[in-house]
Amino acid sequence: MRGETDRLVDTGLIEGAVVDLVVRAANAATVVDAQRLVAELRGFSGVRTAEIVPALTPVVGDLDLLARMPVGPAQWGQELRVEFSAAPARVELMPAAAEIAAAADRALAQPCRAVPPPPMLGSPLAWAITTGARAMILAVDPGRGWSALSDSFTTVLGYDRHRPPDYRILDLIHPDDRPAAVAMFLACCTGRHPDRAVDLRLCTIGGHWRIIEVAARSFVDDARVGAVVFFGLDVTHQRETERTARLEQQRLARLVETTGDGLLMLDAGGRVSLANRAAHRLLDTGVTDGDAEPIDWSAVIARAIDRLGADAVRVERLRARFRTRSAVVGEELPFEDGRVLELDLVPVTGPGDVDGGTLVHLRDVTARVAVRRGLEERSRGLEERNQALVEATALNNEFIASVSHELRGPLSSVVAFSHLLGDVTTGVLSEDQRTYLDVIDRNANRLLRLIEDLLLLSRLEARTLQLKPVPTRLPELLAAAVAERAPAALAAGIDLVLDCADGPELVCDDTRVHQVVDNLVSNAVKFTPSGGRVTVRAGPVEPPGEGWAVAVADSGVGIPAADLPRLFSAFFRGSNVTAAVGRQVMPGTGLGLVVSRAIVELHGGSISVASIEGVGTTVTLSLPTRPARNGG
Repeated sequence: MRGETDRLVDTGLIEGAVVDLVVRAANAATVVDAQRLVAELRGFSGVRTAEIVPALTPVVGDLDLLARMPVGPAQWGQELRVEFSAAPARVELMPAAAEIAAAADRALAQPCRAVPPPPMLGSPLAWAITTGARAMILAVDPGRGWSALSDSFTTVLGYDRHRPPDYRILDLIHPDDRPAAVAMFLACCTGRHPDRAVDLRLCTIGGHWRIIEVAARSFVDDARVGAVVFFGLDVTHQRETERTARLEQQRLARLVETTGDGLLMLDAGGRVSLANRAAHRLLDTGVTDGDAEPIDWSAVIARAIDRLGADAVRVERLRARFRTRSAVVGEELPFEDGRVLELDLVPVTGPGDVDGGTLVHLRDVTARVAVRRGLEERSRGLEERNQALVEATALNNEFIASVSHELRGPLSSVVAFSHLLGDVTTGVLSEDQRTYLDVIDRNANRLLRLIEDLLLLSRLEARTLQLKPVPTRLPELLAAAVAERAPAALAAGIDLVLDCADGPELVCDDTRVHQVVDNLVSNAVKFTPSGGRVTVRAGPVEPPGEGWAVAVADSGVGIPAADLPRLFSAFFRGSNVTAAVGRQVMPGTGLGLVVSRAIVELHGGSISVASIEGVGTTVTLSLPTRPARNGG
């Protein structure tokens, strides 16, 4: 090739043709003229290729034999690219190439402004079809200007096509899209039709951008037309929908790939069409990324089934569900190596109830199953121990009830005979004898109260105590309980006060409620120093008719904070019960609060204690208007 070029240059066979090409390039008026000169340049023996292309088009060939000359404004990104076959040809033909590039540059610099459309183009039918077309149709005459031929130009962009704006057509196109538009126009000026449509953003009369899918047809070689015709469809909403769909698809793809659960998509024929990394990991395919060679999924699934061991029934059941397109949720598959996978089969139905295949969801639940089995074993052990505790508690209650019953008879006799001995009709006792008798009577009564509390507590714990609810006037019940403790309070120098509002009747076991109130008032008086105060305050709660609140407050020794959590434990007594209150205090049994809470809760109520050591204690009862249940 080099020898041929040298021969041509040496003999001067192309010199005249080059000069002629330069002269005609200097006189070229339009881009069409420039493109025809480019085609002629390609015909020279020393030229391999010559074409006006986007500057970003990849460069191929020998760079030393390649000439690149800008065409049009730099922001349009076009250039004339000529590849020569040898250095002498480059030297000989470069002036012509440069002049052609200059001609194309001048032609593109000429303003291509809007001109009114012709009143008629072709037959009336063809003109009616053109003007009424859904697509925008624009004709660009390289030497005259551009015209909008269809009314869609007005409806889409807002400009009056009959009085178009005095703009270049490129002025309507987004700056970032102008290189593509110019490249399409330059291709059409060669007489060729572009292979594909491009999306261009066009500015409306209101300043908004619309996405127009533009296709072009070249009629520059047709003497009757001599123009490039562009067809544009408004696809703004379609592109936005596609963009949203792509984003959602990307998010879904990321979600599928990053989830720790295995996902397999099987088509209607049972072939795997999608598998994420977790599925490869759980099924031991050996694939660690998405670029691996296609794998034989049927073999992978067969190996997985083999590792299930002898559980043929489970496998056949799954196969039957798959064939019948039935959903499977939470099927556990224990493998011989100790792993357990949980499987879901979800049939997928496409539009029109078309079989869309089956989604297989796999989860490694080995750890969860191990925990569950451990909990089941532990639960069985707990059930056995609970049953033993229930039996032991029942025996304990039965023993307490039996012993208490056996002790109550003799103690009752002791109390009765001590009363007889103290009666003056039975004889006169000495001072020492009366003191001894008082000790016997006091301690026998204490033991009798302890036995009564034990019997009541055992019945409460065994839920055998039956309430006997009756309509009760709570103010009267409280007044009676306070009156019973008034002598003891007076003797101790304590001010005992009742502050009770009126309210609805309380349906309760009045004997048991009286027992609770008496117990609380007795405790308050017992642990309040002389000169102190005990207040029993009661009133209906809001909303009216829902229940009563009763509070027994004292200014006594209080309860240490460390003792408060154990107040309702059987036989528990506060660490400061021996604190001086200015008088001798009879020790308690440690069962009063326990029994009181059980009675209150049996009525559906609650009891709480607030206390500050050295300041006082407040015990609050909450009782519903009617008991929630009737014991047992």
